Amino acid sequence: MTGDARKTCRELADGVLAEHADAVDSDARFPKEALSALRAHGLLAAAAPVERGGLGVDVPALAGMAAALSRGCGATAMIWAMHQVQLACLLAGEQALRAGEQALPSGEQALPSGEQAPELRDAVTRVVRDQLLIASATSEAGIGGALRTSSCAVERAGAGARLDKRATTVSYGVEADALLVSARRGPGSPPSDQVAVLADSARTRLEVLGGWNPLGMRGTCSPALRVRAEFEEWRILPVPFGDLVARVMTPLSHVLWSGVWYGLAAEAADRAVRHARARGEAAGPPSASLAEMRWRLAGLEAQLDAAARDTQDVMSGAAEPTVAFTLRVNALKLAMSQVAVDVALAAMRACGMAGYSEDGPFSVARLLRDLLSAPLMINNERLVAISSQLALVARER
Repeated sequence: MTGDARKTCRELADGVLAEHADAVDSDARFPKEALSALRAHGLLAAAAPVERGGLGVDVPALAGMAAALSRGCGATAMIWAMHQVQLACLLAGEQALRAGEQALPSGEQALPSGEQAPELRDAVTRVVRDQLLIASATSEAGIGGALRTSSCAVERAGAGARLDKRATTVSYGVEADALLVSARRGPGSPPSDQVAVLADSARTRLEVLGGWNPLGMRGTCSPALRVRAEFEEWRILPVPFGDLVARVMTPLSHVLWSGVWYGLAAEAADRAVRHARARGEAAGPPSASLAEMRWRLAGLEAQLDAAARDTQDVMSGAAEPTVAFTLRVNALKLAMSQVAVDVALAAMRACGMAGYSEDGPFSVARLLRDLLSAPLMINNERLVAISSQLALVARER
């Protein structure tokens, strides 16, 4: 199934994704044609187990699928990657519920067991079965990029609950069927005592707070949003948000985003090679940058594969999310987000004006613009500072 899924991704990338990529980019619009195709092939449920109706794809294979999709359209691939992260978080929350784990602090009422509260399982079943698209709302005005801090809080209202959050960036939030929203557990909770809430779009009011006209990744449609949601208590995932971040959200995001960026860089390098072939021997010996791009990509691929395997072990419970593990996945994000840009720039230089142009078979302009978002997604400066602190306490591998 894994090989078939990756083959399907390559075919869709060469077909419907590439066909609409320029329009998605120029109009900064949601890639509806591409997402319909992904949904039709069951690819939105790639991370879900086969017994739940998904494809049962492991993390290394998910990274390969992300890379394959990005060769056709980086924005589509990034939306798919972000959705897989949210789906994995839902599956982790459901697993915790089935296991009877308690998400509430000692002294508070424990959450019901899976047999007593089947609603979350039913919701995840619908997500997989109906190929529903899940967005993430973890950013928030006033806290910068601090994922493990929330200002908004869950407020109990009668038999249900609600929240009101001003998120600085919510990719494809307006198009999503549901959102996974981070918030403080309650109005009296400290900023780090967080939960994740599965908010159904039908009961969520979204207010667009700004425009969306970025340099690259334009089709992700990621403006600031005010999110006002009403929901039942069972929609609060029964796993501490910090554990969800450490075991699933952060490592899987770094791996799948890196898969997208690797695919974009590899596509740029391939276009440079095709350009050199098209010019032929009359143009003189090939640029040394062609070889440089290949060895840089080989290093990135090896680092991506190693981090993906480590992440699979952590998500499956075969390994713990140690400080050393966090440093490794952070290092992947930092290396990929910087070196992939270098590869695309080298490809542009090798192609000359044909690469600099927005049009033509050797253009790498859109690929480069999409890649320039990579250092900003969880800002590299913030990530370097975090990793520097962690390095002081990490044990050697």
